[in-house]
Amino acid sequence: MLKKSGLLPQANRNPTPPDITELHQLLSQALERRGQNFQVAWRSIDKMTQYTLNLVCNVKGGDPQWQLVSERSGIKTQMFEYGSCDVLLVHNLMSSAVAELAATGRMQSGIGGAVVRRDEQTSKMTDAVAQVSARVEPAPPPEPVLTFPPQGDIANLPLDELLRKIVESRITGKLEVRNKETTALVWVQDGLPVDATASDAEGDDAIIELLTWREGQYVFEPRVLRNSHTVHQSIDALLTQSRQLSERTHYLKEAGMLFTSTLLQKRTNITDLEFVQKAAQKAPMNIEFMNKFYRMLDGKQTVEEMIRAFQLSRIQIVGLIYHLLTNDLIKISNEVVKTKAFAVQPRVIDGAAIQSVMMSLRRVETGMFIYPAFLYFLEQEYFRCYRSRSPLSVIVFEMRMLGGASGRQMLPGPAVLDAVLRISQLKRHVDLLAHYDAFDYALLLPNTKANGCSIFANRLVRALTSSPLGGEVDPSKLSLSLGCASIPEDFVDLSSLLGAADLAMAQSKAQKKHVVMYRDIKPISV
Repeated sequence: MLKKSGLLPQANRNPTPPDITELHQLLSQALERRGQNFQVAWRSIDKMTQYTLNLVCNVKGGDPQWQLVSERSGIKTQMFEYGSCDVLLVHNLMSSAVAELAATGRMQSGIGGAVVRRDEQTSKMTDAVAQVSARVEPAPPPEPVLTFPPQGDIANLPLDELLRKIVESRITGKLEVRNKETTALVWVQDGLPVDATASDAEGDDAIIELLTWREGQYVFEPRVLRNSHTVHQSIDALLTQSRQLSERTHYLKEAGMLFTSTLLQKRTNITDLEFVQKAAQKAPMNIEFMNKFYRMLDGKQTVEEMIRAFQLSRIQIVGLIYHLLTNDLIKISNEVVKTKAFAVQPRVIDGAAIQSVMMSLRRVETGMFIYPAFLYFLEQEYFRCYRSRSPLSVIVFEMRMLGGASGRQMLPGPAVLDAVLRISQLKRHVDLLAHYDAFDYALLLPNTKANGCSIFANRLVRALTSSPLGGEVDPSKLSLSLGCASIPEDFVDLSSLLGAADLAMAQSKAQKKHVVMYRDIKPISV
């Protein structure tokens, strides 16, 4: 998906392999669209070798399959093929393979024998071709530069103007447009749209549909490559059809058509020959299908139901109804059609089975989730917040009792149980309380920004210090150290997020403050 083949932003002129964050994004997109092949491509520093990382998730399940291929002077070499959900392992494997190839010019090791090795003769031929190519290869073309803001509102920059700017810039990437109802995606290569989806439309129809939007926000992500090719018409042709769709939609709205409207025949006794003579001129689709559609109009099916029944796109149904209406063959009705609802038999949900699974992920003595379960739920929430562009916060904290030879002691069992009860009463149902490492604790706060995390952390301190924990740990002897970090304010990857929360908790203990936000940590001068 993320293509790094020289099409880099002006601020970053050195192509680099994808980092762990980009691999996370690539994996989440591949899991959403199983069966499709996603790619990351980049060139070496000397521009002589191109690397391509392929990722595909099987529609039947199983581990995602990663494949790294290098290409030098037209000769392709498979460096490894590996199945795993561990992006850190894939990143380390990719980095070591690229470094080894750059240092030795050939691969010496791999996983499970999946590496394709070049023999000595092939290596010599490649090196010879590379030397000749180095002498005659022309300078690389200048990198495309964005001539428009990478994100914004389509009310300020209409989509037709935005697409023209993309064509003029000859950029490669992905355009994502969101409105209140749905999301549209357009992949462009060298400035030309190659693939698109919008609502239930795909390809040319998707772009025609998208160009009718007047509200929403867009984000353009450079260097994203798409293998499938569903867009075939030129931008000018698509713009013309989009304007036509807008005009016809406005005409039908003025005529009173809604998605809940029904259609009736105006001439019930018209013959097939008469229908063809009446509707054949400038027919938007096959005349036989139009005749079949016309014969089935009985005023009982709504427009929305007909779209599903005939598997028509919005563009097709608008064109068909507009053509029949302007040829005085149908009439629109908005009378309520009485329907009989089917009886739904509720399915029994086994709450005991759900509870047994949840309890298997908790410590019996505290009722809190175990640390591996916390990491699992954290990763799932990370993928969800990435897809929905929502925030995420984490609080890691330590609870100790002052006193004794070491100055700090673990809380007794009754005090820990009392603390768990107070936290559970304070947190939301979607928040998750768990053990963290050996003796610390963590809170996962979905859909929570840094400010909300700070407010909740201070409320948590007040709840734990309002009265003796377990009836035996006085608030004056209770030591609390809370470290908070958030996505996307602090970091956008999980490992850095947890590292930031750890650092904030360490600063909380060092400064003897109950709550420390990572964003408030001041850098020190060395």
